[in-house]
Amino acid sequence: MYEKEFQFIFNYASSKADDIEILLSSNKSFSVKIHNQEIESFNYADAKGIGVRVIKDDKVGYAYTEEFNEKTLRVIVDQAVENSSFSEDADKIEFSSYPDIPRRPRVYSRKLDAVDVASKIDFTKKVERIAREADKRIINVPFATFGDGRSFIKIANSRGLHKEDRQNYAYAVVGVLAAEKDDKRAGFDFIISRNFSDFDPHKLAVKSVEKAIGLLGGREIASGGYPIIFNNEMMATMLATFSSIFSAQSVQEGKSLLKGRLNKIIASNKVTIIDDALHKKGFSTRSFDSEGYPSQKTVLIDKGKLIGYLHNTITARKDRVSSTGNAARDYKGILSVSPTNFFLKPGNVTSNELYSRHARLIEIVSLQGMHAGANTISGDFSLSAEGFLYEQGERKDSLKQFTVSGNILQMLKDVEDIADDFIFDTSACGSASVLIKKLAVSSR
Repeated sequence: MYEKEFQFIFNYASSKADDIEILLSSNKSFSVKIHNQEIESFNYADAKGIGVRVIKDDKVGYAYTEEFNEKTLRVIVDQAVENSSFSEDADKIEFSSYPDIPRRPRVYSRKLDAVDVASKIDFTKKVERIAREADKRIINVPFATFGDGRSFIKIANSRGLHKEDRQNYAYAVVGVLAAEKDDKRAGFDFIISRNFSDFDPHKLAVKSVEKAIGLLGGREIASGGYPIIFNNEMMATMLATFSSIFSAQSVQEGKSLLKGRLNKIIASNKVTIIDDALHKKGFSTRSFDSEGYPSQKTVLIDKGKLIGYLHNTITARKDRVSSTGNAARDYKGILSVSPTNFFLKPGNVTSNELYSRHARLIEIVSLQGMHAGANTISGDFSLSAEGFLYEQGERKDSLKQFTVSGNILQMLKDVEDIADDFIFDTSACGSASVLIKKLAVSSR
């Protein structure tokens, strides 16, 4: 696909630039939102574009277009060459014909693409209706959404690289609001899959309702230090929030607290953190990154020891290591570093065992204020939370909103154990439930 456009760009750029890379991406997405059994919003988007990255006199320049005629393709080459003359980036950049991985992951489902719009709407209406009728304490279902998307990416460069790939996915999310007397609590749940048969409207609706109902009637918790369990969803949220500290680009720019800590113990020996672009159950799984570099599994922390960062070819060259296949850019953007399927390796104890480790502990099931309350440079966080008090392994009380505070590195050092209830969330970050020895809690 798009061979004609790529060849035209290469031919035109041959006398203009020393080297050129072409990145094309095409994305189609659909979403429907149901409220009171009516379609509140219905969106279909179809976008594609071509971005070029050129090297001219050892300087890099970028330009892009969403129009595929020959005149515009000439313009973006000329713009990229002109932009390179203004570049102040001294990083040495080289293009190469990177090898393919031995076997491509299966990330595209024809059956999913064949699901008709009526079936998607019907599913979403069922979710909303079941959630609304599940319990008399449900006073609103603010959103019930189904969405899907498919993407195609093609990358080639003047050094012989030529790769393309496609993938698709679907997701559903429902949020409910429960009330009892003057107490109101929210709950939500999600499904993400490439198999439409995984989308069970009853399971999705009831789970979100149970989350909201379970939090009703909460009491205040006394401020102090408590053993804390982040359930699997919330630990995945914490990982997603602080994933940027593992970027070699952030480290090299002095924006990561992991700078200078390579090959040092920075976490409990229970902690192994991995980025795996080839994970069979991941939703950022791919064959290659935005430079065409082959995907791989990268261990970042191995039993508490920091052994690596995430790299593209530019950051890798600076550190005299190999890229980890984590280059990221779309056709509009410049090159950066980004995680793929980023996760904390699960343990081998059941969640019940985890909850029995302390006579008294707090389980966190909801976090808010991640952007304002978490500092990814210092690692400090102070977040609004909801959860439950456990005593002797049994859930005793739901809690009114409280604040949990700490530092991500200290928290990783204080990991006491990890359960086996692993999940990936919608941001492709994954974790099981995690027991932390102690974190500061304060009532609001």
